[in-house]
Amino acid sequence: MQFLTSSLLFTIPVFLVAIAILIAVHEAGHFFVARWCKVKVLRFAIGFGRPIWRRVGADGTEYVLAAIPLGGYVRMLDSRNDTLSQQEYSSAFDQQNVYKRIAIVAAGPLVNLLFAALLYAGVQYAGVSQLLPVIGQVAAGSPAASAQIPAGQLIRSVDGVSTKSWQDVNIQLLQHMGETKNIQLQLQALNIPRLQAQAEQQIDQRVGQELTFEGAPRTYSLGVSNWLAEVKEASPVSQLGFRVWRPQVPVKLDQIMDAGAAQLAGLKSGDVITHLNSEPVDEYAVFVNRIKALPDQSVMVTYLRQGEVMQAPVLVQSKQLADGSLVGVIGVSIASLAWPDSLIVKLEPSLWQALQGGVMQVGQMISLTFQGITRMIMGEMSVEHLSGPISIAKVATDSAAMGLASFVTFLAYISVSLGVLNLLPVPMLDGGHLLYYLIELITGKPVSDSVQQFGMRIGMALVGGLMFLAIFNDIARL
Repeated sequence: MQFLTSSLLFTIPVFLVAIAILIAVHEAGHFFVARWCKVKVLRFAIGFGRPIWRRVGADGTEYVLAAIPLGGYVRMLDSRNDTLSQQEYSSAFDQQNVYKRIAIVAAGPLVNLLFAALLYAGVQYAGVSQLLPVIGQVAAGSPAASAQIPAGQLIRSVDGVSTKSWQDVNIQLLQHMGETKNIQLQLQALNIPRLQAQAEQQIDQRVGQELTFEGAPRTYSLGVSNWLAEVKEASPVSQLGFRVWRPQVPVKLDQIMDAGAAQLAGLKSGDVITHLNSEPVDEYAVFVNRIKALPDQSVMVTYLRQGEVMQAPVLVQSKQLADGSLVGVIGVSIASLAWPDSLIVKLEPSLWQALQGGVMQVGQMISLTFQGITRMIMGEMSVEHLSGPISIAKVATDSAAMGLASFVTFLAYISVSLGVLNLLPVPMLDGGHLLYYLIELITGKPVSDSVQQFGMRIGMALVGGLMFLAIFNDIARL
């Protein structure tokens, strides 16, 4: 599966499907509002290049699917480009009043935003399990360490906004990109040993698991400077120095590989390894790192079998990595732990609540997108944050591999981005045309063709430059 999801055979189709869906939604907005305004649509096209499918509808509109689905367009009857009969003038786009032209042009990006809201609402209505934001380790030298924040804290709010998941925390932190300020976190300490004990309970034996708090909530102030301005990929949470709390996974052997070092030494499924060469190993990650460092060496393993302490020398085998280096392996897998029920919150809203939540989530994404654009223009954020088709393809593939809900959420995010970017007042984009129509509303006369053509050249240069920069950033990240 890992090979499949990382291969071009999976990446390219997922990327093209995602882009084609969003372009189709955008162009459908223009198309249906144009039809509603009695404007004749000559062609509805998804993609560029050689057509791979074409059909002419009963209304005379040509529907086209082209080989390269990286764009699309709706071509309407227009007296500036077409020779019209007297009867056709009433159905030409440029002959409509300015309000109809605004409606037709604005429909594309607005439908993208509406589509995103419906996708977000659908994910919420399907029922979303969220992980409460509990801090595990705090990285040394980080803002969290400077504020003396201890581990084992539940993040209740960020700057007064309630946070019920790590996603909520990240969204609130992203609101402050490029800023120099003190971020206020309200935290409450948890009984971590009890949480660990809950994780170790068998799932079929869990009854009424609840969080146990130690003390009242406290507010911590974390000073940040040019917050995330130069960071390209790390999450806001990790930049504060937080690690997600995870239950410690004991080294309880599950499967033993045939002819592996563990089997040859007599280890069995169910054994719990406690020491390597008299050094304690209370977590699987520590165990793995120590074994990796001992290729082709012998190690004394202490373990528990049905409550009895036992020991066995194990000759660690070696495995060669792609770079030619050797790491130690003993041929075992361990029994994993499920998250405690007390940390999982499953949201099951009504249809109306899900729709409201979808609209609110789109509002948050619009705000974050505009903030990011504004701060890049003001120089408060690095342009290295710009992403192009390569990054989008990678995220689309990762989202598809994680499941339908992740892929739908990704589609919603890109749909918001597409809607917002098309509303920017840049000639060549929908927002540029809307700017011209706004000027026409104010002055009472349309912007001249020469001014529009000049603006188009500027818009093409600007959009082309941004695309070049985004692709350059993509390549630099490889």
